[in-house]
Amino acid sequence: MYEEEKKRLLDTCIEMINLEMVIGSSGNASIRIGEHVVLTPSSVHYVTMAPDEMMVVDLEGETIEGERNPSVEKHMHLGVYKAREEAKAIVHSHSIFASALAVLRRPLPTVIDEVVPKLGGEIRVAEYAMSGTKDLANHVVEALDMRSGVLLANHGSLCFGKSIEEALLNSILLERSCKIYLMALQAGTPIELPEEVVEDEADIWDMMRSY
Repeated sequence: MYEEEKKRLLDTCIEMINLEMVIGSSGNASIRIGEHVVLTPSSVHYVTMAPDEMMVVDLEGETIEGERNPSVEKHMHLGVYKAREEAKAIVHSHSIFASALAVLRRPLPTVIDEVVPKLGGEIRVAEYAMSGTKDLANHVVEALDMRSGVLLANHGSLCFGKSIEEALLNSILLERSCKIYLMALQAGTPIELPEEVVEDEADIWDMMRSY
């Protein structure tokens, strides 16, 4: 079942490898189809993975199809899908610059125009919890309020979108913005966008997430 979605999910994971956003089997991604979620399996390297190794689970985490174990982060994916109706796909990355901010436990402020209309505003850092736990899932959902992206303390990042392609683009945008911010910090004090601009761009994000 969901053969097209499985292939698109694997293509996304391979692109994450090519962009050095993950290595080996780190990170994970998923696509929601109604009450089901197509999710990457646990501990399988993407470059050797086949589409039919993808797992299908329901929103309670019960396996519908697949011979392997679902990603250890299934609670995080399912938590986001339950909390955010507009989320149709998720990319969880261990990209370098987003992870660096996450290690600092430092949010990404609104210093880049693209971030607000695409991701909603300042990107918060979800409180730390061990990978794969329901506590981490709860912290991520809380920090994602009115946002399409979040940093995970001492871990990485998560972005969602209306498609797996949009979720990946949002993750790439977050990584690029974290890189710019960290580089700017080395040269001086980054200046945030004017408050009225942030408010207007946040309205754009709010409007677009419903389409």
